[in-house]
Amino acid sequence: MAFLVIFKLALTGGPGVILISGPSGRAIAKYPVRQEAAFYRSWAPLVRQHGLGVPEVYAQGENSTRAWILMEALDATLTPPYRDRLPDMAAYLAQLHAMQRDRVRSTADPLSVRPVALSLQDIDDAAALWTEEVREYLVHLLHLSWPALPTEMRLVSGDPNPTNWGVRASGQLVLFDWSEVAWSHPAYDLAVLCGGLPEVALVEEVVDVYLESADAPSPQSRAQWVAWVITARLVAFVWFAAWWSRGQLTEAARPGLTMLQDGLIDWIDTVRSATTAFLP
Repeated sequence: MAFLVIFKLALTGGPGVILISGPSGRAIAKYPVRQEAAFYRSWAPLVRQHGLGVPEVYAQGENSTRAWILMEALDATLTPPYRDRLPDMAAYLAQLHAMQRDRVRSTADPLSVRPVALSLQDIDDAAALWTEEVREYLVHLLHLSWPALPTEMRLVSGDPNPTNWGVRASGQLVLFDWSEVAWSHPAYDLAVLCGGLPEVALVEEVVDVYLESADAPSPQSRAQWVAWVITARLVAFVWFAAWWSRGQLTEAARPGLTMLQDGLIDWIDTVRSATTAFLP
């Protein structure tokens, strides 16, 4: 008698995914957000043409209320220490970022454009999560001038954090969870790849291995890229806190919020000096 074993996996931004295991193998069932459904339907084939690993899709569709997708369950996911695979992850992203918005053929599923910048509403919603004793200083820091990222748009994953990478039995590196895919500046992906509250030295290491790739875009200086990545990381932090404040994240995101409440202000004070040479 054949059995299916089903596990529900928690995600920070939604209801999670389901791992299905049976006699014929394993698969992932997921209710993707609109952007991710569009990616797997129209954009994943283009990414695969660049030789990049993306989960295979077995079936995809929509019911009366939402989209669904049945896809490949990877043989393994990356485990610490993630730095061992940093050159491979950076090279993957550099090749992905070679896809420019104005040079890629249009599809029936356009992706959103996401400038890496904060709105006043983002700052207000995020700062509301801090205590009154420190909130005013945090708002002051967020209202300071930060390096402006260029508006040239590349294809970005939006969430290439080290836990979103898997490995096939062949050894091919695969990036999964494309719910934040968009046209944006590549520094945003590098900022997410750094993870946590990164020290300047780690940002420099990520930038170095990224720029060493033959596919890395634009010959800007290393210091300029470091400033962009730090700024993008700050924007990502504020967006995350604002999403929590608006009720857009699940309880699984609480550890990330606690990390920010405990360390964001000190982190800004520490990394700020690496950006000041490139202020507008």
